[in-house]
Amino acid sequence: MFAWTFERDGKSRQVSVDGRVIVNDTDLAVRAAVDGLGIAYAAEAVADPFLRSGQLIPVLEDWSPSFEGFFLYYPGHRQVPVALRALIDMLRTARGPALDKGLIKHSLAAD
Repeated sequence: MFAWTFERDGKSRQVSVDGRVIVNDTDLAVRAAVDGLGIAYAAEAVADPFLRSGQLIPVLEDWSPSFEGFFLYYPGHRQVPVALRALIDMLRTARGPALDKGLIKHSLAAD
């Protein structure tokens, strides 16, 4: 299964987690945690509305790994294929709100 990664003071640990409820969707994991089924390993941007409302509380904050952002590398051609341009534009649009709230640090390299 999926191992949870934790970082603190430059050290990283991975923990294999076993439980009665296992999901492969972060939104569903957060919803299960809100419903009292356990804890969820999720990006702060996904859990933020529930953290702000008090429905969830953060645990192991000092072990939270940082998220450096998405990186997109492609050949620097003058004419970027239409499908790639659409992906770049979609990623830039989707990252906006979370970046504005300071929830995700941006490192998307495009253009």
